[in-house]
Amino acid sequence: MQHSALPIFRTDTQRRLLIELFLEPGAPRTLSDLARALEVDPTTVMREVDRFSASGLIAERRVGRARTVAIDETSPSAAPLRQLLGVPRSETTAPDRPLHHGAQGASRHKRRPLPSSQQQP
Repeated sequence: MQHSALPIFRTDTQRRLLIELFLEPGAPRTLSDLARALEVDPTTVMREVDRFSASGLIAERRVGRARTVAIDETSPSAAPLRQLLGVPRSETTAPDRPLHHGAQGASRHKRRPLPSSQQQP
């Protein structure tokens, strides 16, 4: 018998995204990697990440042109969500550079990447 997601999550994608990030809390992931892992459209991942980032649950940073995200374990919501999702705490190290929260750098993350045919060398 398969259980459905708890009704606290807006979508199943939201639940799966959190599980994916909680499994490796100290390892920032690109939005493209998350979209592939979840088998969803990158725009969907970006929208969900923006919501979690604005709430302070997810921290982010830029690595070149890529936007990377990770769970902010210092967020008051992190531990209760981890417990609700049934994801055990791992002893992964923190990222080597600080990640930025959405409220601090949201405007600079609104730019969309160039289509691959227009990318510069």
